[in-house]
Amino acid sequence: MTILHTDIYKFSIPMHPFTIATGTMHYAQNILIRIHTDAGFYGVGECSAFPMIVGETQATGFEMAKDFAQLWKGKDAKDLESRIAELHAFTAFNATIKSAFDIALYDLAAKAANQPLYH
Repeated sequence: MTILHTDIYKFSIPMHPFTIATGTMHYAQNILIRIHTDAGFYGVGECSAFPMIVGETQATGFEMAKDFAQLWKGKDAKDLESRIAELHAFTAFNATIKSAFDIALYDLAAKAANQPLYH
């Protein structure tokens, strides 16, 4: 199951102000990705940057997502361990956007096995 391309979307979700010791957030700053394969399946992953905790923003996640998409283009989506290892070798940290790519691979694996993701 070869990765053909990845769609990347930014969106903001208004919310009641969320305040902790490091600051207040008025919007969830999310990124949604959709990884398409030659098998006709696509996997979906999403993440929400929380800059006051992880030091990542929606903007940094979006830029890294573009690099990750290029890194995985033409690669085997079924080889989850290798794909994730590539992300870790490519850059340190950036765990938020890496999590979106990780869950998208698991979503693909579930679809290919005709199973719900929670299995």
